[in-house]
Amino acid sequence: MIPLDFVGTLAAAGLVLFAGYALQRRVPPLARYNIPAPVIGGLLVALAVTALRAAGHQPVSFDTTLQAPLMIAFFTSIGFGASVPLLRSGGPAVALFLALATAVAVLQNVAGALVAAGLGVPPLLGVLAGSVTLTGGPATGLAFAPLFEQAGVKGAASLAVASAMVGIVTGGILGGPIGTFLIERRRLRPAGRVASPAHPEAVTAGDAVLALEPPDPVPPGVAGEDPGAHALLKGVVSLLAAIP
Repeated sequence: MIPLDFVGTLAAAGLVLFAGYALQRRVPPLARYNIPAPVIGGLLVALAVTALRAAGHQPVSFDTTLQAPLMIAFFTSIGFGASVPLLRSGGPAVALFLALATAVAVLQNVAGALVAAGLGVPPLLGVLAGSVTLTGGPATGLAFAPLFEQAGVKGAASLAVASAMVGIVTGGILGGPIGTFLIERRRLRPAGRVASPAHPEAVTAGDAVLALEPPDPVPPGVAGEDPGAHALLKGVVSLLAAIP
């Protein structure tokens, strides 16, 4: 068995991520249907490790020291994508999406509780495997796991991580192809795109238009400094400041 400390575990995660990017470039359907690179690489490694463990081998052990702070950083960074101009451009569609997401979260809890009761386990177990993890993700599940443990759900932390990862992987595998199908079927294009000889099917009369917020301009850097590196450093510092 190869024991990896937190630095080795982080390095291994990076290699798995770039392996996913490499497969995404070399297997066109993966990119066409927007299967995320982390899902591609992570799923292959998970299958390989599972197969080796089933054969009686323990190939590697990972250090989980950075698990909590990195998950918190991930969900903190999601909020950086929100902005008032984006909400304004979304208009009623944002309110509709919020209503649908709320309804689905309630449905997840109801369905989870009913399935758990049918299996003879506490209904709260179904709630933990419902919106707490499928909508909230692994960090939310781990945050609420102690409360579920106190309420009588044994192994709540393990269940939370397992349920959240099933949701993430399934969403990555199914969400990309379904979203791509809907976009292509309804011929959605970024706002402002015009037809050209190379893309005669671009925006024509009657086509639906997908309004997107223009990307933020890259700030100018000082002499000898890469503007991209400056923007990255600014993002990292902002993320670290927002986590506490």
